[in-house]
Amino acid sequence: ATGIPLIIGWSQDSRDSFLEPTEGQYQRVNTEISPSGDTKYVKADYQFQRYWPLTKRYTLAINSEFGYGQGLAGRSYPLHKNYFGGGLGSVRGFEQGTLGGLSPSVASPDDLAQDIRVGGNRSLLLNSELIAPFPGVGNDRTLRMFAFVDVGNVYCTASATVNCASNALRASSGFGISWLSPVGPLRLAYTTPIKKEVTDRTQKIQFQIGTAF
Repeated sequence: ATGIPLIIGWSQDSRDSFLEPTEGQYQRVNTEISPSGDTKYVKADYQFQRYWPLTKRYTLAINSEFGYGQGLAGRSYPLHKNYFGGGLGSVRGFEQGTLGGLSPSVASPDDLAQDIRVGGNRSLLLNSELIAPFPGVGNDRTLRMFAFVDVGNVYCTASATVNCASNALRASSGFGISWLSPVGPLRLAYTTPIKKEVTDRTQKIQFQIGTAF
């Protein structure tokens, strides 16, 4: 039998814009608990963002996210509730969703094409950005440039079917362009991992739709 999870959330938003903020802060807390059924677990997430207008043209922004999941009553935490890290919206410079646990067959970089990434039940993410208007557009906030540094990782519990990668934090830096298009925010970033492991999948250029970070 599948239990129906109970979800409780709270958020606070004082940003001056939902899509292209330059000042204010945002935070949210979500808690999900499933005390009955085949899967019994609890999951908690916290996110905090802050924007500081350094001048009329430049903005400093930070984003932090923390997540934790745990099985209840002796049950394992369900894999479909795992966190995934890497890519735009996470630690840029690493392929989307590739941080965290992986299949035990991965023993060297030669095996990377065949491994299966399964994420993990704990997540840590820290982003920082310096945002400026694109040259020639004045203070138009729909087209901006940004430089960034990201730090984070996804952590898992090792088992016979999951090999947990290094717990060391991953880090990257780079720059990019954001455009508030008719279909939503578009972001293109050129990234360089500055702290990685041999089993990590990296990616120089990444593209994303629909997020401020």
